[in-house]
Amino acid sequence: MRQQFFKAIVCCVVGCVSFPVHGQERIKEQDGLGIEVEDLLSEQGSIRLEFGTIISASRRTGVSGVFETIQTGAGDFISLPIDVANTDRQAETVLASIGLRYGLTKNAEGYARGTLRHDHSRFTDGATGLTATQSDNAFQNLTIGMNYRFLDEGKHPGLIGFADIAVLENTATRGADYQSGRSGTIGMTAYRVLDPVVLSLTAGYRANFARSVTAGTVDPGDTLFINPSVGFAVNNELTLTGGFGLNFTSADRVNGSVQGSRRTAADLQFGLAYAWDENTTLRGDARTETLGDRNFTAGFTLTRKFGQD
Repeated sequence: MRQQFFKAIVCCVVGCVSFPVHGQERIKEQDGLGIEVEDLLSEQGSIRLEFGTIISASRRTGVSGVFETIQTGAGDFISLPIDVANTDRQAETVLASIGLRYGLTKNAEGYARGTLRHDHSRFTDGATGLTATQSDNAFQNLTIGMNYRFLDEGKHPGLIGFADIAVLENTATRGADYQSGRSGTIGMTAYRVLDPVVLSLTAGYRANFARSVTAGTVDPGDTLFINPSVGFAVNNELTLTGGFGLNFTSADRVNGSVQGSRRTAADLQFGLAYAWDENTTLRGDARTETLGDRNFTAGFTLTRKFGQD
């Protein structure tokens, strides 16, 4: 039986650089059978390596926070320390990650991801007009997590849950100051295959916990996120994706006092995935904010599968 392979991104991930599995899936078309989901999770005993790079450019006016969160995919975030007063900030951040995904059982997959950071920021004091620059390189975080399939796609939409925690996270604006268990994410992805389209909806909660920094004890706001998306299989090798994201973030707390206010952000997301062969996938993604801070993020991810077919 002839097999043709497609790639689709079920939950609109930026690949996240070695993003969780809920960010991508393989679609298989068989003669007379239409489309079915394949390899949504790593097969039991198989390994997938992911290498990725993300570039984020942002501009924030009247910044008074201590941390900035970059969303790198549906359900995937990086918290960056910025430690500034009431200033305007422009910044470019480059994130390079390597990740590993391992099939634990038919329905469960564990993953780990490490991320390196380089950023260059320019600050302008709104009152005095004075400017300053800052650049830094650091190992930013190490995250571990799990994906679990609760329902197979068929008569009903498929359903996959995911959860992760940052076992190491750099909280220093310059250099390194690592803390453990200061942030984590939990959520679900529902998806439906409608040959040749895949519809998906990812929703979840990003929790940030208090951490000690130069400014004192900081508790960045938690985020509720919703990401609908659609993937379209153009041909045997290429899939196009699009969607949008909504983030609702509570106010930060510094030394027990509320700083700033809760925030709502929305962005548009688009990308493509290319199946190089049955074991190798290339993916490019981009997102631009339409409500909230001015931010543009683009990324590229290479995924390679090893082990069982």
